[in-house]
Order: sequence, then structure tokens, then C-alpha cells
Amino acid sequence: MKESSNIKIFSIAFFCFLLSGNSIAHSDHSDVKVHDQNRPTVFITGSNRGIGFGLAKNYAIKGWNVIATCRSPDRAEELKKLASDYPNILIEELDVTDLAEIDELANKYEGVPIDVLINNAGILGDVQAQSFGSLDQSTFEKVMLVNAYGPLKVGEAFADNVALSDQKKIVSMTSGLGSMQITGNTDRFYFYRMSKAALNMGVIAMNVSLKSKGILSALIAPGMVETALLEASGYPLSGPVVVTIDQSALGLIEVIEEINPTTNRKNRGKAINYDKGIIPW
Repeated sequence: MKESSNIKIFSIAFFCFLLSGNSIAHSDHSDVKVHDQNRPTVFITGSNRGIGFGLAKNYAIKGWNVIATCRSPDRAEELKKLASDYPNILIEELDVTDLAEIDELANKYEGVPIDVLINNAGILGDVQAQSFGSLDQSTFEKVMLVNAYGPLKVGEAFADNVALSDQKKIVSMTSGLGSMQITGNTDRFYFYRMSKAALNMGVIAMNVSLKSKGILSALIAPGMVETALLEASGYPLSGPVVVTIDQSALGLIEVIEEINPTTNRKNRGKAINYDKGIIPW
């Protein structure tokens, strides 16, 4: 009788342990799950400022689930304030040159569909260090890593998430400065221009690699936007063709919505500007 009672007590205790374990697992996993599975999800790199911030804000206003990444979330005060106003924003730490960090975040979001992945993170790099006569190797490596290699690795790591979604789009932010036709008469920003030209080629190749998954890889461009990067370039923020962050972001969202296999074929891989103009190679 005593033995039977002990078995019964043990069984109840073990059952409670299982329930407790399941509860813990669910709790630990719940913070990485997108808030509303019935809404589309966008993943944006470099969301703490500039165009990335504008995209995060305007996608949040549209009601999307927003996974907003940046290198230092603790210092991203504006982004944290935005997330407090819009609970559909999740902030994640991601340095697009840190391969371990990319893999860790991809593992964290395993199985979560991502409709649109936006490779927005980018740097201009020290202007003097990429001027002829003082070309610096370490600056070259940093600019190329962030602007050209990073987007490919992020796309590679999250391709399965995008394949699970309805929209299946990976878009990468390039620039008219990556066009030989547009910038053929200037010698400024060697490394930045080279990095964007390299990104253009990488995105075209990635589109072929991802075709079997049904994913579209495309190039977008923000125009001349009043950001810190434009200011660092020396171009006046009050210039006649300069647009606000919100103008650029809203235009880009519309461009992304219209991207489809037909537009990709028609554009032959060229980037689409925020105003829907096609940027020549």
C-alpha cells in the first residue's frame, strides 16, 4: 500500500515537472515570436536612425510586425521610444559584420516567417581615407564588409524565414553612387561607390540562388535623403533634390509592395529609386 502511494506521489510530481518545463519553454520562446501571425512581418537592419528608422516607423504605422535591428539597442533611444509607442516593433541587436551574431539571431527566429527583409544597414566611411592619395586599406575593408558582404550574409541566414512567408522578398539598399553611368565624372567616395557596385552584383546573383525558394532579391535606392550619411558626404541638406526621411521611406514601401517577378525581369536587376525611377548601371 505504501509502495503504491509513493508511486502515485512520484507520478504526480513528475507530471507537474513536465508541465513546469513546458511552461518555461513556452515563456522563453514567446519573446521571439512575432506579435500577430495574421499580419505581415518586415525585418530591417540599421533601424536606429535615418532611413532604417523611417522604414521601421512607417511599417509599424501600417500595422506590420517590425523586427528592427541595430548594433547597439541600448543606445538607440529614438527606436526604443518608437517601440514603446508601437508594440508591434521588436528591437534586436545585430551587427551585420558579426557572423556569430547573425547566426544567433537567425536561430532565435527559426520558423518565424519574414515577408520582407530589408538590408538597409550601411556606412559611408571616412571620406578622406577613401580619397585618391590617401586610400586606406582598413577603411576599404570596413566599408566593403558592411555595405556589400553584410547584406549577403543576412540574406543567406534568413532566407528560410523569407521562404516561409507570403510575400517572399529580400530587398537591399543601394545608391546612385554605385552606378557607373551616374558617377562616371567624379572621383569622390572610392570605397562607398565600389561597395554599392559590388552589392548590386551580389543581389543579382542572390536572386538566382533564391529562385528555387520562390524568393525575390531586388535592389532599392532611397534618393537624396536628409540623413547623417548625406551630411557627412558634404552635400547640403537643403539641396534642391533632397527629400525627408518619411518621404523616402513611404516611397520605398510602395516600391517594395510593387516588386514582383515581372518587375524584376523588366528592370533586368537595376535598382528602383524611392520615386519609382530606375537607376542605370
